[in-house]
Amino acid sequence: MSLPGGPEDMLIDEACRDLKLPAFRERFIELAGTARREQATYKQFLLDLLQVELADRDVRRQQRLLRLARFPRPKRLEDFDFTKRTARRRRPPGGRRRGARRPGR
Repeated sequence: MSLPGGPEDMLIDEACRDLKLPAFRERFIELAGTARREQATYKQFLLDLLQVELADRDVRRQQRLLRLARFPRPKRLEDFDFTKRTARRRRPPGGRRRGARRPGR
C-alpha cells in the first residue's frame, strides 16, 4: 500500500520499505495528522513513530518466537469431537482378552 499524497509521501513510503519499517509506513499518515492537530514538535512526532515501530516489532518477535517454539496446540474439552471417537475395549492386565485360552492348553 503506497501512501497518498505528494512526492514526499511516496519517498517516505519507499524509504520505509527499504529500511523495513512496516508499522512506521502503515501509521505515518495517521500519526502525522494527529501531530498536526496537537501541534506536536518534530521530536515528539518522531518519538511517536519510533514507539509505534518498536511496539510492532515486539509483537512480531513474540509471535515469531512462539511459532519457532512449536508448542503443542492447546486442547480444550469444548473442541473435542465426540462423534469421531472409536469404541475400543480395554484389555485386562496381561494383554489377553477375557475368555481367551492360553497358548499350549
